[in-house]
Amino acid sequence: MKRMVGRPTSQAKARPRPAAGVLDRRRMITELRAAEEHIALSALDALSAHIAILDAHGKILATNKAWREFAREKQMDRGTTGKDYFQHCRSVRNAAASLAQFAEGVQAVMNGEREEFAMEYSCKVRGGEKWFYGKVTRFAGKGPLRVMIAHEEISQRVRLEREIVAVSAREQQRFGQELHDGLSQQLTGLKFKASLLEYQLQSKDLPEAREAKAISELLNEATDEASKLARSVQPVEGEARGLMMALRQLAAKIEHAHDIKCACEIRRPVFIHDNNVATNVYRIAEEAIANALQHGAATEITITLSETRDGVTLTARDNGRGLPPKFVENGGLGLHMMRYRARMVGGSLELRRHTGRGLTVSCHFQKRAVGV
Repeated sequence: MKRMVGRPTSQAKARPRPAAGVLDRRRMITELRAAEEHIALSALDALSAHIAILDAHGKILATNKAWREFAREKQMDRGTTGKDYFQHCRSVRNAAASLAQFAEGVQAVMNGEREEFAMEYSCKVRGGEKWFYGKVTRFAGKGPLRVMIAHEEISQRVRLEREIVAVSAREQQRFGQELHDGLSQQLTGLKFKASLLEYQLQSKDLPEAREAKAISELLNEATDEASKLARSVQPVEGEARGLMMALRQLAAKIEHAHDIKCACEIRRPVFIHDNNVATNVYRIAEEAIANALQHGAATEITITLSETRDGVTLTARDNGRGLPPKFVENGGLGLHMMRYRARMVGGSLELRRHTGRGLTVSCHFQKRAVGV
């Protein structure tokens, strides 16, 4: 029997072809999307900030002109289009701790743990040190997850801030020295004369001796207040061990004034020859303790100062209730001042909230202030 091969009949339905209007509409939508993408990328290229767009897996989808030019001019690769951003960060040799910290912030934004992340950091580039303000934000709306990384250079601002702080530090030092050498010495001389007058009047059994004694006591109080004022203006002595001495005195003062446990642990001597650096670090410790008492209601505070090859680290840990997450991210004036002072000494500030109770404030810095 012959095998019959069927042929398509005229009754078989052919696959319908899209109408010309539908094709035109699809082409217009594609062209519109391409135009929108071109406009968006052109807008990014016009910005001075260094910008990169990441997908949900950390892949770099696009970078703007500033990002690419910075990498080319400074020979500092932050990652190129198509690369895995996190893998790139891990592969950078001799990477600063700030790079790992920033990458953690990017991951936190991607995971939805934070709405946004921002930090100021310094990095070594060809020709010196540069300061940047880095910010990470998620794209709003529906659709696939997209994250934007933006780095804005703030080196000039940091340079001006350091100059202002240096001038202020010199004026404070001069004022403190004048208080100590001028007013305090004069009050001491008056106190001696009042004590001598009191003795002479008492030896003659005159009733005015009581008035002389009262004057002597008032002068004692005035001398003490002048000394405290001089120390508050210039809390760290000019010698290399001044910071260690000042931190121990601070811990003792806090323990006595607030009736809490406040310890200062320095296992090995840390000598800071730059008094400006030492003073700013002391102010950071002072503010961290104030936050622990005011916001955390801490009953135990430990200040530590340690040194490694990478630099010096100051930490202040407390057992209080810690700070709210939004406060840690945005902060009040005190937190801004701590970050500001850390930046002035070429360092970085980190706040770690503990799962149980308490907060740790860490400042990592170099012994000598670094120019920008």
